[in-house]
Amino acid sequence: MPVLEGKVAFVTGAAKGIGFSIARLFAAEGAQVVVAARSLEQSRAAASQIEGETLAVALDVRNDGQWREALAATESRFGKLNVLVNCAGITRGSTLAAADDANWDDHMEINLRGPFLGCRAALPLMQRSGEPGSIVNISSAFGIRVTPGFAAYSVSKAALNAMTRALALECAAAGWPIRVNAVIPGGIETEMFEEELRRTGMEREKAYALFSRIHPLGRIGKPEEVAQAALWLASDASSFTTGMELKVDGGSTIRA
Repeated sequence: MPVLEGKVAFVTGAAKGIGFSIARLFAAEGAQVVVAARSLEQSRAAASQIEGETLAVALDVRNDGQWREALAATESRFGKLNVLVNCAGITRGSTLAAADDANWDDHMEINLRGPFLGCRAALPLMQRSGEPGSIVNISSAFGIRVTPGFAAYSVSKAALNAMTRALALECAAAGWPIRVNAVIPGGIETEMFEEELRRTGMEREKAYALFSRIHPLGRIGKPEEVAQAALWLASDASSFTTGMELKVDGGSTIRA
């Protein structure tokens, strides 16, 4: 039996990369999936590549009103919500001293405020569903082991990890059957990774060699590997797990 049979999942940043891999895997495992991306065109294009029952919605995660509209559409279509995956994010390298206001603010708005708004808006629907729920925040190894040159990104992801733990405790204290966990990817072969290489002008071969050295397992990761971790946290198999930071980082956060 598919492990997410009968569950409804909402995935942000689902147009590409890790978010798309999560949405596709969740659908393959029986979930009805809300595919959320910045534009309806993007979300519909992604949903068309997913086998299973999907709902495409436009969502700028910084906009509280759009969150509420998307979740209302979710309830209207599927009647409930069991799983929220906050995957939408950005990374634009800069030192703290050189970062301009836009660099700092964009990271905080998208990587931190977006999941905050999503969790706050989704919790009432998850409670009304009357079933166990799971929130999965996609963070980063840079939020645990800070890397020079990615100041705003690292800070936003470290704060997301703290928010994950805080909400996990709050849900437990309130007696809500909603678990809150984070997945901690290392360097993953995604469109966002490739875009950052183009922006900085770093040669692809050198970048992949660098991350292969950073990861004790000796290679860069795949989006599907992160999706598998998110699947476990979304499923009932992790029913006694909350406040966890599940590392899918090739060992990078424990390297000497």
